[in-house]
Amino acid sequence: MVENKYLLTMMVAKRAKQLRAGAKPLVETKNKKPILIALQEISERKVYLKETQNSEIFEDQPDQNII
Repeated sequence: MVENKYLLTMMVAKRAKQLRAGAKPLVETKNKKPILIALQEISERKVYLKETQNSEIFEDQPDQNII
C-alpha cells in the first residue's frame, strides 16, 4: 500500500472518479461505493503509481489505460 497519505488520497480520488464514469472494477467486491472499490484495488495492488521523468502518473495494469 502507498505510504504517503496524500498520494493515497489522490490515487483513490482519481480511480473513484474513473469508476463513477463507467470504468470496470479490477477486483471482485461486494462494495458498491467507488471509493471503497478504489481502496480495495490499491490494497490488492491492481492499481499502482508509476513514476516518469517529468511527473507521476497513476495507472492500473500496464496494458490498460492510465488513471
